[in-house]
Amino acid sequence: MSSGKKLDVDKLVKAGVPKEMAEKIADGSQPSINTSATGGGGGSAVSLTYVDNYSTLLLVYTFLLHSMDKDPRNGSNQILNESLLATLQTAMQEQKQYRKSFLDAVNRLNQNPPL
Repeated sequence: MSSGKKLDVDKLVKAGVPKEMAEKIADGSQPSINTSATGGGGGSAVSLTYVDNYSTLLLVYTFLLHSMDKDPRNGSNQILNESLLATLQTAMQEQKQYRKSFLDAVNRLNQNPPL
């Protein structure tokens, strides 16, 4: 083994390449890689999570509204259903606000990416 090959293998191993793969790369049996590549400059990552429940809420709201129209005779169910409708309307408005806030955050990150 030549001293140049040994040096290349050592550099690759020090860079984290497994020895067997480093030897194959050094003897030319594998495609070459950039052996001087180093890690990143210490960047950062941002993780945003958003779950959109608006369509589910709208489906339940529509189903409830439709069921109220079919049987307006039952008074206690009518009161309960009206209460549920009000709760669903509030939840739907909150989902709209969450969606807007999420999109605003994404737009701000696109305009001013973290360092």
